[in-house]
Amino acid sequence: MPATEERRPIGFLGLMRNRNYALLWWGQLVSEFGNRFHWVAISLWVYSLTHSASAVSLAIASTFVGNLLVSLWAGVLIDWFDRKRILILSDIARACLVALIPMLMGINIWLVYVDLVLISMATAFFRPGMFAVVPTIVSRTEIMSANSFFTAMDTGTEIVGPALAGLVALKFGYPSLLYFDAITYAFSSLCLLGIRIPKGKEVGGGKVSWRPVIAGISEGLNYVRRDTLQWGLFILIFPAYLVGSGLNALQTPLAKGVLGVTDAEFGTFNGVWGVGFLVASLVLGWFGGNVRKSRLILGGFFLGFAATAAMGLSTTLDMLFVTAFAVGFANTLNYVGMTTLLMEYTPQAVMGRVIATRQLALGVIRVLSPLIFGALGDAVGIRQAILAMALAGAIGTSVVAAVSPTLRRFDHAVSSEPVRISALVSILRSTRPEFDGVQQTRLNYATTLTVAAACLGLAYHGWYHAIGAILGVFGVTYVARLARRRLLALSGEETLEHVFGRVRLSLRAKFKRVAGNRGNSAARAK
Repeated sequence: MPATEERRPIGFLGLMRNRNYALLWWGQLVSEFGNRFHWVAISLWVYSLTHSASAVSLAIASTFVGNLLVSLWAGVLIDWFDRKRILILSDIARACLVALIPMLMGINIWLVYVDLVLISMATAFFRPGMFAVVPTIVSRTEIMSANSFFTAMDTGTEIVGPALAGLVALKFGYPSLLYFDAITYAFSSLCLLGIRIPKGKEVGGGKVSWRPVIAGISEGLNYVRRDTLQWGLFILIFPAYLVGSGLNALQTPLAKGVLGVTDAEFGTFNGVWGVGFLVASLVLGWFGGNVRKSRLILGGFFLGFAATAAMGLSTTLDMLFVTAFAVGFANTLNYVGMTTLLMEYTPQAVMGRVIATRQLALGVIRVLSPLIFGALGDAVGIRQAILAMALAGAIGTSVVAAVSPTLRRFDHAVSSEPVRISALVSILRSTRPEFDGVQQTRLNYATTLTVAAACLGLAYHGWYHAIGAILGVFGVTYVARLARRRLLALSGEETLEHVFGRVRLSLRAKFKRVAGNRGNSAARAK
């Protein structure tokens, strides 16, 4: 990476000066926006036809079967071949397959399930390929911010996408949502054409026999098994991601079947979920550079378990919104922490295989969890299934963390903070070297308290008030951040406390002079 790239300011505007990152980001922004339309169309269309949690769960599981089938050898090919070409072909394939769904839905719903499997196979090539590309187009110091802004883009589309999808579906029907998604995949492929992606170190001459493919898979598995941290993170997949995968399938029956929300309210429900994603992403992008990732990952998981259980107990639309916000916030904490850790810790030579190995495990959970808990929901009730799922995830994750000290303390050496410190305090404390500790800690506390107030607003004043409060606080803090930098620039090497200290001394001297003049005037008057 050129030296000039290392000096690029960490932040969204700085990253956007990187042409490769900018093209990748904009392509994914449009594509992920279309994916929100896709999700609303499939979940609502299938449920409207079947009124069955199992049918919706089967549709959700179908979107991950392809990942389960091809993820390992897809990772090997990603490490060996031109990653840019693989990404473009994956997008083109997904565009064609998504455009077929409306026709298949009118023929037989089982054909839709097959089509969703094929789409997930193309995605199994795209996702690890994109993750493997990011560390090659940004510097190491930019990985956390780059990943966080990808997450902000990815999950931020959850705010507008689902709500707009509900309106489009009401006026034009479910097929229009899927056609729009197909167009967004085509746009993403055009953006990828302009990216210059360095080829992987193990790119070969073009032909690969099955023997080296199998050997490459074995190398990826052996690397994960030999490394204590990688193995702990791998085992954590099974209990921790059980909840999120099952909730993807049960949220539609819960909202539509149990609470009886409309399609428009369902879109809003998914939009509020996205608010939690966006807020957490911005908080991490601004303040999370040196947060201990072990606490970020585990704390995010347990917060998600608690919020999921509360969602299962929801009796009103407002309560559903509150819990959706909390689940979205928690998911982003563990996602950004986990992905950043893998990018920083995994050697680039085996990056594709390690990610693909994890994708295989995630594929197993994402297929089995919806099927199991969807069937359980039809058998004992949606609420009971959600509570059982949250409890199973919490117990399983606790066991894995208890038997894996490396998983709990792998990043202890990077911080001088005491070991016994809550995850909340570690997030609130100063983490960015360009800010002095006292001022940033105050800013972090103010941001966190405002987010908490916004959550209360969801329950008592309506979700739109909370969204306004959240957007308002980030607007204010961003302006304050710029103002503070300007003050520091004007004051040279002085800290902000010195600047304000000099201002206070100057004002105090002026007040003393004014008081002295008034005293002298009064004495002369006497």
